[in-house]
Amino acid sequence: MTEHSGPKPRGRRRRGLLRRTVRIVRALTLWGSDLLHDDFSTVWRNGRLFFGLVLSTIGLLSFASDRYCDGNTSSYYACTRPSTYYYYPWWAIILVIVGSLLIVLWFLRIRK
Repeated sequence: MTEHSGPKPRGRRRRGLLRRTVRIVRALTLWGSDLLHDDFSTVWRNGRLFFGLVLSTIGLLSFASDRYCDGNTSSYYACTRPSTYYYYPWWAIILVIVGSLLIVLWFLRIRK
C-alpha cells in the first residue's frame, strides 16, 4: 500500500466551510439591516401618514353599533332595528394594522 491510498484529513476543509458560513451570515445580516434602515427612514419621513393609518384602522375595527330599542331593553321583541356586532380580538386588530402599514410602506418604496 502506498501512502496516498488512505483517507485524507478534512480539518482544513471544515475551517473553510465555517468561514464561508460566517461570511454568508454576516452578509445577510448587513443586507437585512440596510433594508430595515431604509424602511425606518421611510416611516420617519412619512410619519403623519402612518400615524393616521394606525388611528383610522383602530377606529374602524373598534367600532361596534348598539341595538335600537323602543321599550324595555331586556325584551328582545322591543328592539325594532337590531344591528350586527363585529367583535375583533386585539391580535386581529394588530395584524390588520401591521399588514396595512407594510402595504403602505411597499407603495412608498415603489414610488421612489
